[in-house]
Amino acid sequence: MILLNSFEFNSIIPDLTFSSMNDSLAKILTIVFQPLLMPLYGLLMLIAVPEFYGYNMLIKLIVIGIAILLMVVLPVLWYFMLVKLGVITTPQASDRRERVWAYLFTILCYAGTAAFFYAVESYTIAHVITMAVALLATVLVINFFWKISAHATGVSGLLGASISIGLAYGAYNPALYVALIMICGFVCSARLQLEAHTPAQLVAGTILGFTFMLPLLLLMW
Repeated sequence: MILLNSFEFNSIIPDLTFSSMNDSLAKILTIVFQPLLMPLYGLLMLIAVPEFYGYNMLIKLIVIGIAILLMVVLPVLWYFMLVKLGVITTPQASDRRERVWAYLFTILCYAGTAAFFYAVESYTIAHVITMAVALLATVLVINFFWKISAHATGVSGLLGASISIGLAYGAYNPALYVALIMICGFVCSARLQLEAHTPAQLVAGTILGFTFMLPLLLLMW
């Protein structure tokens, strides 16, 4: 961990960020690309693939509704309750120790969602969510020892998953991949602007998310 905070990271990475970003824009990016929303964005991209559930819009809407309820609404409500109870003292949960209960409940919600989709034999969605559960659990374990960026992990994980899904379905979208890479850069810059993370924490999160979700393809074949 000492090496991750060394001169090399702290001197090189800031030069790659957008120094002109103001706090307002940084806060907007932080909210729009909040880690809890990443599974929803991933699911929206997945069901946009014509081969996935064909063109049955009703089924797609039901899938989205279930995912939003279990993977977004419930974790967000739990997060606000933790803030209300004083377990989390800042909206950003800057103290890594305050994130534990939020992580645990979110993992439980994700696991329940994966189990549901396995039960209804929607294996592709189930595989994606299972990998997300494993990734989130890894972030939780790291969080006990070091503060890694969940934002960077989420966006880069979304990139890795989108590449895997594209390969699995033959639905390549280079423009989407470039857009996600740019978004990852903007989000990391925003977290630096808000002094929420060090460059090392952002680099670690980016590497973890991408390398964790990219092998998702292996589960799909």
